[in-house]
Amino acid sequence: MSGLDVIAALRESIPTIGVVAITGFVDVDVAVRSMKAGADDFLGKPFDAEVLWHLLNKAVDSRKRRLDAEQAEVYRQLAYTDALTGCPNRRFIDEFIDDAVDAARRENNPMAVAYFDIDNFKLLNDFVGHDQGDVVLRGVSSAIATYVTEPNVYGRFGGDEFVAVFPRSSAIEARRVVERIREAVQRIEVMNGSQIVLPTRVSVGISTFKGVETPRDLIAAAEDQMYVDKSVTPALIGTAIEEATPDAIKISNLKALRNLVKAIDRRDSYTRFHSDHATHLAATLGRLLMLPPEQMTAISIGGPIHDLGKIVVPDDVLRKPGPLTLEERKTMEEHPVMGAAIAAAVTDLETVVNLVRHHHERFDGAGYPAGLSHLEITLPTRIFTLSDAYSAMTTDRPYRKGLSVEQAVDQIMRGRGTQFDPDLAIEFVKMVEREYGALREEAA
Repeated sequence: MSGLDVIAALRESIPTIGVVAITGFVDVDVAVRSMKAGADDFLGKPFDAEVLWHLLNKAVDSRKRRLDAEQAEVYRQLAYTDALTGCPNRRFIDEFIDDAVDAARRENNPMAVAYFDIDNFKLLNDFVGHDQGDVVLRGVSSAIATYVTEPNVYGRFGGDEFVAVFPRSSAIEARRVVERIREAVQRIEVMNGSQIVLPTRVSVGISTFKGVETPRDLIAAAEDQMYVDKSVTPALIGTAIEEATPDAIKISNLKALRNLVKAIDRRDSYTRFHSDHATHLAATLGRLLMLPPEQMTAISIGGPIHDLGKIVVPDDVLRKPGPLTLEERKTMEEHPVMGAAIAAAVTDLETVVNLVRHHHERFDGAGYPAGLSHLEITLPTRIFTLSDAYSAMTTDRPYRKGLSVEQAVDQIMRGRGTQFDPDLAIEFVKMVEREYGALREEAA
């Protein structure tokens, strides 16, 4: 090996070692090549032993300080970096925004802050699994990083939340960036075992510095705006928030739920007819019993979406013609809870969410998911349980023919007091027999 090779080998095998190159050829080029190979210093022959000793100690000290500085930088990077996404973390954002606010106040410059939150992230994790949820987090981080460029910064602020800071930017400039990010995020798609694909969406709020706000004020104001944005469903994107009336938001939310139901219909055409049929029967009985408007709303809105949770049930379970295994039954029995969670994410109508969650409860308490019994089950839900069961019994399926009206009525009466509210069962049967009798008369 040459002397330069020895230096390189020493540096690679023992990074902490101090190296002084000694040569009889005192030449600038040799010195430069020695230093590039990894030497800390250079000494020509003849040399003084004390000078060598001094250079060796200096080399060791210099190497130690350099390594300490590099290690400190590594620790610093770790302290300011989110382990999952690799982007800056909350500590970094907190410190950066402090300096940015000071600079904006001192220089009288504009400044904006954006607060991002992934919609229904817990539900998304339940739907696709936490590994895929992590992929979504990294994808959102990457989308933000693409458009939030220097001097702007961003970081992961919480579990599914990100904050971006735009020094010397107006709200309009920040919003342009935010809309590009929103579009990029919507292209992130995730799929669960049922092969159902859901897009990703973020809600975003923006606040601006007006000269008096603290960093905490700016983040809190942006977060408040984010929650306003979250109440506006994707159908209203592009509409000014102040134009999004509560009625428009409710209508849009219901459309969003129906769109999800259509995804189930594409997998199992039975569900569309069944949901509409069961809702019609329940609403008819509700009117006969003169239910108050809020309870009729539970039926009219909750009925069409009552099987919404089946979006997470695998196709092979959903379409299985024979009896389900214990594991398959457990999977199927999760759908009311999942459906209620989805419904609750887009509507504040508790009666609707309650019907979706508990339409498989039984009057005797042997149902699921909560084992409610008697009056613990709301009246609209008890009514819908009857119509749901009757519709399921009388509707043809690919693997079996539906029961006749007489057979289904007999099953309803057999289930009085166990599966069904006994008094409501009698009223339901009377209603069905009247409707069936009227149909027979028309046919005659």
